[in-house]
Amino acid sequence: MPEKSIANAELEVMRLLWRSSPMTLAQIRGALLQTTKWNHSTIKTLVFRLRDKGVIKPLDKYGPAQYVPLVSEREYIQAQVPPFLERVFEGSAKKLAAALVDSGELSESDVDELKAYFKVKGGGGR
Repeated sequence: MPEKSIANAELEVMRLLWRSSPMTLAQIRGALLQTTKWNHSTIKTLVFRLRDKGVIKPLDKYGPAQYVPLVSEREYIQAQVPPFLERVFEGSAKKLAAALVDSGELSESDVDELKAYFKVKGGGGR
């Protein structure tokens, strides 16, 4: 993943492209105008910033540019986890899990799913 970070607003564009790409600028604008109060130029700026950061690119086609992500959602998440863990939980995934359970963010079924996941993955870890 490129070194430059993705801002929260830019992440909204990325989420659209991860769900449904390729998309033209007009399609991105149409989708974001339904969920945000951003104007057309703000959305265009966000798309161009992401392009300049190297995380999306326009396809080489005739007609309006269609944008696709160059970074998958999984790659993005995997790149964000280590610095987040280090900054907030002193590098401890166990502290993160405990915080999620203590805050009520994880339901009992979530915990069961994670147990099954860890069983398949062999405990994961670094």
